Amino acid sequence: MSRIPKKDSLVSALLTVGIFYFSFMILDRGLSLIYGFNFQPYGPWVPPGFTVWGHAANGSLAALGTYLTLRLYGYGERENRVVIRVLALAIFAVVGAVIPYMNDAEHLIKNGAGATLPVYIVANDLYVFTWGLLSHRILKSHRGKAILLVLMGASFLFIHVFLYVPRFPEFYWS
Repeated sequence: MSRIPKKDSLVSALLTVGIFYFSFMILDRGLSLIYGFNFQPYGPWVPPGFTVWGHAANGSLAALGTYLTLRLYGYGERENRVVIRVLALAIFAVVGAVIPYMNDAEHLIKNGAGATLPVYIVANDLYVFTWGLLSHRILKSHRGKAILLVLMGASFLFIHVFLYVPRFPEFYWS
């Protein structure tokens, strides 16, 4: 017999995925501004809506991966097993290094920023883990998560409209 999740759990899960969605969008816009080239694909070869569903998929997988990392780490804490805690963080770090490397290494190298790849990967891992920790362990209330999500949405709009679009006018909205 399947169990229907509680309304609160569903709301919390949706807020967490939303937090990751906006954090990835902010990260991509911020990276474009820092690196000086567009981190988002665009052009006739890109499927319609790619940026939206691409961020939703990345955010969802990052939320799930961080959630599983924190669950395994919490189990190691409860059982007082250092090896399990280290394993949880090591798995997260390896997966967190492989994914941005596979997704962005070619793009960075093509645009002359290949030497920054190690720093980019570490910063990406810290960024994802920090948002995961914030949304899963620190902000327990739905209200706190909702406030964070609204603030991130406002930040994204500000970064996109006032900083990103003037620098990359060919890429209006995604």
